[in-house]
Amino acid sequence: MLGVLKDDGYRVTAPRRALLRALAETTEPLSVQELHAQVNPDYKPGDEESEEEINLVTVYRFANLLVEMGLVRRVEFGQGYYRYEREESQTGPHHHHIVCRQCNRVEDFHGCDLQGLTERLEGDTGFRIERHQLELYGVCPQCLENPAPDTRRTSGGRTVAVE
Repeated sequence: MLGVLKDDGYRVTAPRRALLRALAETTEPLSVQELHAQVNPDYKPGDEESEEEINLVTVYRFANLLVEMGLVRRVEFGQGYYRYEREESQTGPHHHHIVCRQCNRVEDFHGCDLQGLTERLEGDTGFRIERHQLELYGVCPQCLENPAPDTRRTSGGRTVAVE
């Protein structure tokens, strides 16, 4: 990713290097707040900003730049915010997500077997499908053992118990 940034004329600053390293080392999609926490391990909300800290606005802007450049993809799991992860080739091995609707745990899974569906849709619609993103939702084994009360998400993004 560093080379692509340089080739496109972007400066590769220390904060950008730290954010790229955090994205490269993670195995799960990260929110902007989680990225911010990874590159600022000593930061505590309410603390005064230090010279070395990478501020939240920088993290937002850089994450969105990486999405625009096609280096990172934005995923949304119905939690009211985006997460970011490295982009993968759609023609080779790639992964999708399964999300627990109770604890919000996200796991990757490989092998989506969508080739037949993709070809049929291209034939039916005339589209040339370039990429796909698949998220499945359910309840993880831990939550099945310890069920929480049924909840639903309101239009404002809050989670409320269903009675």
